[in-house]
Amino acid sequence: MIKNENLNRINDASIEMLETIGMEFVSPEAKEVLREHGVKIEKDRAFFTRDQIMEYMAKCPSEFKLCARNPEYDMNLNQEDVYYVPGYGCPKIREYDGTVRDAMLDDYLKLVEIVHSSQQYKCNGGILVQPADVEARFSQLIMMYSTITKSDKCILSVNGSAKRIEELAGLMSILFGGVEKLKEKPRFATIVNSLSPLKIDESAEGCLRTCVKYNQPLLVVPAPMAGGTGPISLAGNIALAHAEALAIIVYAQMLNPGNPVIYGSAAMTTDMKTGKAAIGSSGYALQSAYASRLAKMYKLPCRASGALTDAYGATIQAGYESMLSLFSAVEEKINFIIHTGGIVDAFGCCSIEKFIADIEMTRLIDYYNKDLEVNDKTLALDVVKEALKTGTFLTLKHTAKRCRKDPWQPTISLRGKLKLDEDTNIVMKKSIDAEMNRLLSNYKKPELSEDVAKELRKYMEDLGVDSKILDKIDNYNAELAVN
Repeated sequence: MIKNENLNRINDASIEMLETIGMEFVSPEAKEVLREHGVKIEKDRAFFTRDQIMEYMAKCPSEFKLCARNPEYDMNLNQEDVYYVPGYGCPKIREYDGTVRDAMLDDYLKLVEIVHSSQQYKCNGGILVQPADVEARFSQLIMMYSTITKSDKCILSVNGSAKRIEELAGLMSILFGGVEKLKEKPRFATIVNSLSPLKIDESAEGCLRTCVKYNQPLLVVPAPMAGGTGPISLAGNIALAHAEALAIIVYAQMLNPGNPVIYGSAAMTTDMKTGKAAIGSSGYALQSAYASRLAKMYKLPCRASGALTDAYGATIQAGYESMLSLFSAVEEKINFIIHTGGIVDAFGCCSIEKFIADIEMTRLIDYYNKDLEVNDKTLALDVVKEALKTGTFLTLKHTAKRCRKDPWQPTISLRGKLKLDEDTNIVMKKSIDAEMNRLLSNYKKPELSEDVAKELRKYMEDLGVDSKILDKIDNYNAELAVN
């Protein structure tokens, strides 16, 4: 149980860090803005007072709506509502048999269609996987073009330098009717990472500055590794992450008071045997829970991760580790739960089979958290009397009417009998493939006006993106590619 006393001590320690140790801002522009707002600067370090922190944190909206192209998928970011967001950042694909290969544009496009077809997601995009077969210079643009032309859900953007975010903002401006229209509503959310301990580099600061220029939401995400880039004691690691988040959010509010912000944390642990990040541990889940409580102290929406694992594939280990982080994130009412699809090997790989299994886990948790319908029909006293005569409930009308409504129905879980010679791994793979194919066959590309589609394509071509890649995206059909 998280104690309020512990939260207050961590918050105080974080503020003391910013008062006495300071946050390093590499960008000259950032240091100038901070000076203008009364922040003490020594070399590259900014020293914030408690009063400054409290003043500018109070300018953050406690709730805002991330607006999708299709309003059906709008997300209310607050301290109560919970939304699932797919995986982000994996450069590799791990196949079900353990084979590892580079992720390709085909994989990205397939995942965009799966996310769009799944009822569990209201947000699409980001680095679903990092395609190795597209030029790095255009990678961000290609991923976002794929997302916005193939899905009309909320948009998770791709972070990068100020120049790259400007290019993405140009793409979004076309989609939403111009620059001024884009500024009117939160349309795309972008991750801004700190460098632990206590630093933000020029690229991340440029990304932040460009996003707030367009009044677009920031996902502020420190990611210290306890024992690696942060104190090995979890209290110290959480305090470090919280200090970094506060400093970045305060700076963003100095640039644009009232800019939408999602308080985030990816504070993790370090495997002391290997030095690698450990994200499947209870230490990660516990730090995420603290992040949620600290965000709520400041009345901010929160971002953390769920369905994380250090396992090398879709294994038993992946199942129990992923369920821990996912379930705890939902219990803590983390609003923006990222990485809920496909993450294996501590962000090293994406498993498409696990992606489908993770969707199943979100369905399980949603059913568990949905309150019971309690009334005369569901209490079913007359039905119990009737069953005393028949000896079973299976043949009763009450059962027949409700058999597709009341029980949780799996999409991939195995039930019933297996043949003696059947391998459960093979049968499970067939079940996962069937669900994946169902999602892909149900995919319908959302409507986009011909004029906007042409303008988006011209914008990409003018920036130098190969027309053959755009042809592939525009004409791609994952169901045909799979079959």
